[in-house]
Amino acid sequence: MTPEQQAIYDAARVRTQQEQEERAAVPTERLRTVAQGATLGFSDEIEARVLALATGRPYQEVLDEIRGRLKAYKQARPGEALAYELGGAIAPALIPGGQSSLLRAGGRAAAEGAAYAFGTGEGGFTERASRLPEGALTGAAGGVLGYGAVKGVSRLLSAANRAVGRRGATIVNREVQRLVEQTGRSPDEIAQDIIDGKLLAENKTIQAAVRALRTGGGEASTVLQQGLETRPAETREALLDEMRSYLGGGGAGSQVAQRRASDDMTDAAIRQAYEGVRTPIDPPAPPELFNAMRDALERVPTANETLSTALRARTKQSPFYTIQSDGSVQFTRTPTVMEAEQVRRALSARVTALYRAGEGDAAEAVADVERALRSQIDSSSAAVRDARALTAAIKAERDAYKAGTKTFAGDVNEKIADFEELRASNPAAVEAYRQGAMQAIEALMTTGSRSTFVAKLMDPSSKYGAVVRAILPEDDLAAVLRKADIAEGAQTAAGKVLIGTGSQTAEAAQEAARQGMGIGAADVMAVAGGDATALLSMAGRLVRATAPKLNDADRAAVARILVSRDPDLVRRALTDRTAAEQLTQLAAQVARSTGTQAGVQAGQALTGPQ
Repeated sequence: MTPEQQAIYDAARVRTQQEQEERAAVPTERLRTVAQGATLGFSDEIEARVLALATGRPYQEVLDEIRGRLKAYKQARPGEALAYELGGAIAPALIPGGQSSLLRAGGRAAAEGAAYAFGTGEGGFTERASRLPEGALTGAAGGVLGYGAVKGVSRLLSAANRAVGRRGATIVNREVQRLVEQTGRSPDEIAQDIIDGKLLAENKTIQAAVRALRTGGGEASTVLQQGLETRPAETREALLDEMRSYLGGGGAGSQVAQRRASDDMTDAAIRQAYEGVRTPIDPPAPPELFNAMRDALERVPTANETLSTALRARTKQSPFYTIQSDGSVQFTRTPTVMEAEQVRRALSARVTALYRAGEGDAAEAVADVERALRSQIDSSSAAVRDARALTAAIKAERDAYKAGTKTFAGDVNEKIADFEELRASNPAAVEAYRQGAMQAIEALMTTGSRSTFVAKLMDPSSKYGAVVRAILPEDDLAAVLRKADIAEGAQTAAGKVLIGTGSQTAEAAQEAARQGMGIGAADVMAVAGGDATALLSMAGRLVRATAPKLNDADRAAVARILVSRDPDLVRRALTDRTAAEQLTQLAAQVARSTGTQAGVQAGQALTGPQ
């Protein structure tokens, strides 16, 4: 590059940078520009009049200031300003009427073009009125073009529908896609929800639209009724099955559960545990155990009362020993190992009675004697030691199971503390506690509290939610909460969509009006906020709404997709863009650029930037 060329390049770059800086320094006037389009060029005068009255400033001074800011914005960002003004101009174009014939479309556009030419003009009435004929003429031309574009959309739709032969599928898929757009979830996420056990109709974001389908009657209403009315019960049962797999073991009818719930069956299991010690006969106590039995009975003579009562009740016989006047014990025969265990159990019962009577010192002393005898028994017979351990476990399981059945009664913090203590002191009994808690849950789910239980289960601050989170194995909590979420969603959907057959709510009525138009609640909010891009997009969708509306068969097809349990079917409906839909989009783009807004463009061409 020669020095002269370099100098030219540098000067151009400096100029470009200066222009960019100057443009950036100009404040944007997007809202005012949108308002100009929406009011056919009169918003600057309306605003000036309001501000003049509010501030006491001269009207013409305020008007000149507003117009100066608009002019600077349009000069600095002409493309952006035009887009926003066109976006605002769509608002009056959306007012119904005037498009039923070529003559009416041209007449309405002529009126709009003339109004826009007058509104954007400056000077007195005569100067501004002089712009009316040219504005009306160019506006009429734009209206005719727009009418032709809309008609072209209709013809393209008809041709595409005939060519593809899938009119129903196209409009049904478009409606389903419109609904899913409101959820903010992708097709793959929706499909995964269905794999997990949810239905598209149960998504809370679109339940007003689902209710609109339901209250609209016809086959769609029947499809939704059949698809949703059994869901609360089904999903609650699925939740119970999930919880049983982590809490309930074999369920309420299992032999283990019955034994834990019954004192009689627990006692029978304990007796059975000791039967092995007596097979084929009770072995005689060795000398060391023989002497330990005598020592225990002599140290705790009150245990003799308990033992004598038990022996006589079982055998109708007197004990195998006598108590002498000096308190010594004389055996009438050699006792067996099991008889030594009976002496130990009498001592254990005495310890319990003393503690209950508040005689702690005496209880501890007798407990020392019981432990000494137990140690000697265990050394003499492994069978008795194992049977005692088994009976202790059976009793602990029974007690833990009963505590579990009361897990939702009383202070929730106490219950959680009791469970944590049990888990630390006797991990083997935790399963029994959980099974008891599962039986409490089963009982709740057979009452009128079943629906509220599911909702409260999702709330960690509620009694049910806190307890279940504490007693469930940590690795399994997420799976249970997923099922609870599905059950809650099914209950909510059934309540909102199915209950009541009266008139639609305002929200559902609005959704019914949007069916088949491809316009969602988010679009309406964006337009209300003055988003020019949203305004242009909605115009295209309104043009597409000239295509055939949802009929009864279409609505039923939409309903079937909403309650479908087939993720592939739903994914296809969300991703299928048929030839008819593609042609619809192309035609909408044409109509969007040459529609009723042509009158606005004509006025813009007449007046130039203001």
